[in-house]
Amino acid sequence: MNLPQNAVGKALKNPKKAVCYVRDELFHNKKLYLAFRSVNQRYHQRFRRPGDHDIMNGDWDTVLLIDACRYDYFADESNLRGTLDDRIAPGSMSQEFIERSFVGHQYHDTVYVTANPFVVELEYDTFHDVVNLVDDYFDSGMRTVRPEVVSAAVRKAHEEYPHKRIVAHYMQPHAPFLSDFGQTITDALAWRGNQYHLPDTVSVSDVKRAYRENVEIVLEEIEDVIPDIDGNVVVTSDHGELLGERLFPIPIRGFEHPKSIYKEELLRVPWLEIESDTRRDIRSEPPKTRNPIASETAEKRLAQWGYL
Repeated sequence: MNLPQNAVGKALKNPKKAVCYVRDELFHNKKLYLAFRSVNQRYHQRFRRPGDHDIMNGDWDTVLLIDACRYDYFADESNLRGTLDDRIAPGSMSQEFIERSFVGHQYHDTVYVTANPFVVELEYDTFHDVVNLVDDYFDSGMRTVRPEVVSAAVRKAHEEYPHKRIVAHYMQPHAPFLSDFGQTITDALAWRGNQYHLPDTVSVSDVKRAYRENVEIVLEEIEDVIPDIDGNVVVTSDHGELLGERLFPIPIRGFEHPKSIYKEELLRVPWLEIESDTRRDIRSEPPKTRNPIASETAEKRLAQWGYL
């Protein structure tokens, strides 16, 4: 805590103001919060473990991967047909999910359509092809890639790659929030340490409402795209989301999805299977030549989402 000049003298002259200053520094200073969170992360890394679920080891033709979607919110809001179950994710954020699900493996029978900037973690030969939407389709006003853009790319990928499995990575319900109400919340949030922090004008209930509306928005888009997809479809998520739950062992409130916090709300994700009478004829072929994402572009996107 950085004390102002002549702090002792000022405190003696106005003790009430000094107490308020110290209180604000202790409870509203993000550096102190992040230090507490770091202690929690080290505890979870040592004493807890994420899941070992491998999405690539399933009987599906297409995975629609929605980002940061909790099982409970999905179960409440989804009207999609199919069989809903849950899975325990291999990490608490996209970077961990991608590293543990894709990195070091080769899936040359699969095309990865993605709006997630952690695509830069991948080697060029991980998939048969990668359709990167981060560079050209990032909506600067909304600070994200909109879900309808991903759906359009999914439809195109199914036409261009009739003999490949498709993994489509949507960015919602991950913040920024897209509803009218959610946009007012997003604009008010403070971003630091790869998560947002609530100002006095935003309540936990506000964040829960904005998040739920983002779940509704992406599920509406998923419902629209499924009829255009052939074969077995799975709808799932890379990890969950914290919406003000207390962390452990230091009981600060958690928001978003910090790395290495292995709590149920962050690890329990939906796994909805939609079976089809017809299947895609899947064939493995060498990866297509593609240009890697420039590192400065990815860093810019990650910074806009609060990760840098």
